[in-house]
Amino acid sequence: MANIRTSLPFPTRPWETAKNKFLENLSPEEIQQFQNATLENFFYDASSAQKKHARGSRVWELQEKLASLAEGIDDYGKALDVYSNAYGLILCPIWGSVRVVLNIALEAGKFQEKIVDMFARIGDALPRFRIYQSLFRKHERLLRALSAAYLDILKFCIMAKDFFLLPMSIICMAIWKPFQKQFNDYIVAFRTHQKMVEKEAGLAHLIESARSREIELANRALQERNEKIHRRHRIFSALPSIGYQTKHDIICSHRHPGTNTWLQTHYNFVGWLSSQSSDCLSCFGIPGSGKSVLSASTIDYLIELSQPSSVVCYYYCDYADPLSLDASRLIATIIKQVLVHLPLDHFNDAFDCPFETDRPTPSHSKCQEFLLRLFENFTEVFIVLDGIDELAQYSQSIVLNMVNDLLHSSRTRVKVFVTSRCEECLIRESLESYRVIDLGTDHLQADVELFVTRKLESTILSQRLDFSDSLLKREIIQALVNGANGM
Repeated sequence: MANIRTSLPFPTRPWETAKNKFLENLSPEEIQQFQNATLENFFYDASSAQKKHARGSRVWELQEKLASLAEGIDDYGKALDVYSNAYGLILCPIWGSVRVVLNIALEAGKFQEKIVDMFARIGDALPRFRIYQSLFRKHERLLRALSAAYLDILKFCIMAKDFFLLPMSIICMAIWKPFQKQFNDYIVAFRTHQKMVEKEAGLAHLIESARSREIELANRALQERNEKIHRRHRIFSALPSIGYQTKHDIICSHRHPGTNTWLQTHYNFVGWLSSQSSDCLSCFGIPGSGKSVLSASTIDYLIELSQPSSVVCYYYCDYADPLSLDASRLIATIIKQVLVHLPLDHFNDAFDCPFETDRPTPSHSKCQEFLLRLFENFTEVFIVLDGIDELAQYSQSIVLNMVNDLLHSSRTRVKVFVTSRCEECLIRESLESYRVIDLGTDHLQADVELFVTRKLESTILSQRLDFSDSLLKREIIQALVNGANGM
């Protein structure tokens, strides 16, 4: 405790003012979130904000985007450990304001991703304490310069909070543009702070010249990391993928709790899942038999079972969304989901990717070759393709050929799950050598009965009906189940 200092070496009133300004108009729950914020629950909130079904790749992307900001704030906290009053006055307001803004932005739908991207840009622009940690303890002018940059995080959060506390009915792109311009001004301010930090660090280096080589190496490592982040972003931007996670969330919302569990014990599914070699399982059913919801349930189940060395990819073909019926977008979306799971270090200059902003659109064969190379980074890859009967016959052929090639050519174990209507001869013939489940009333009756029973019980409860005759209740349920005919 002898090294603990009692006062911070820079003005604290601006921090107190900014903190009080941010707390204005917050609800008691939001104030509680602010006061209890830490690095750990910051990432927990960022993950849980992705709705209850948003797991896997989307959460990973969100945490990756916020990692740079979190690292910067965490480094700052470690730098201030020697000051007794630093956490309550400095660190808590930073963590708290970012945490509250992320939660408020969740209610604004599409703008949540935009605010996350803004925080990611701030994280990339922040000067890093770990680069200067050998200097700042002896040079308080450097600490003051660094702290000015981090105070601007809180100021930006005040602006963001005031924007997202506007009535949801008036938040639109028209008023977003002025907010975007203000944000760009903050980015300029962050970069100005960075130059000030570099200037102060330069003076300190004259005193601590023995450490200069270490700082140079740290700067180079940070630059290389940022280059990899930008390379990955360029690749993702060039991929003509669709919003697979959003579509998955919508379909999951249609699933009644407790349904589709029969598939997990079906002998063909168990055999497919446990196979030590590449395999395919096809599920055929009539329109309205719940194939898409079954696919969504399968995706969630596979994600729960997945290991760090495996990856789960999926795609929904939807006639109501013409873009989803393009075979090129299907392949690109699968590629993107695999790329999302690759460590950042893969995105160096030696990483050969056919998708770049300055390269022509690759052929299907080139995409497939690239996909096979990506698979080599994993021990097992699961691919769920829902409703491929919605594709035109030409696109069906491309996708079916790709499936067969992946199953036979990949050195990684590949498991493909496909759903389609019963009458699609091309699909049946192409996949006839693999496992098949034909959805019938015997598979779906228990799910329909569970759904009808719970709906009836809910209606009785909400309408306060006197329904003591259990035999009549059972007859009503059975009549509805029989009338549904497995749909």
